[in-house]
Amino acid sequence: MLFVFFVLCSALTPALCCDWLDQQFSHLNNECLTHLKLMGDPLTEEESPVPFPYDLYQSMRNTQVLESQLLFIRDSLKLISDLYHHGNRSSAAWNTNEETNFLITIDRQNEELNKCVSIEKPVKVLLRKYYKRLEKSALHHTGGGTAYWELIRMETKRHLDQLEMLVSIITSRRRSAASPH
Repeated sequence: MLFVFFVLCSALTPALCCDWLDQQFSHLNNECLTHLKLMGDPLTEEESPVPFPYDLYQSMRNTQVLESQLLFIRDSLKLISDLYHHGNRSSAAWNTNEETNFLITIDRQNEELNKCVSIEKPVKVLLRKYYKRLEKSALHHTGGGTAYWELIRMETKRHLDQLEMLVSIITSRRRSAASPH
């Protein structure tokens, strides 16, 4: 009986999380994007030295496994947060209130997703490698300082936009599956 209860709870956790995705993710993601925009000058148009991982996002949009999608979203938000929690951001010359609010909102999203995912899987290797390459290559490409942080900020916006598209696909699939045909 206990096993059945555990299996049922494990199966329902992602489904309940989708309610949070439906109701809160877009709002918090928009909040993140607003804080990101207000942190500093207009986003740089500098080309990133690391190709954006559109293929990873496409793979997540195509999968039908909700748990994998939720893990990907959670891990992406965690890795974005990690980018901002290393090094000295003082050279970025950002509005510190907006920067703080941005980081709080990213961390809040990550906490909510942690409640949704029933397993502690390690971050996808390709995703972790991408963020490490971005961190190192951007530093090397820009020489550090303001240019580095502005490149990271621009890439962050790209990721938040892609995560919003992924969540939109998840929620639209849920709605179409729930509506009678």
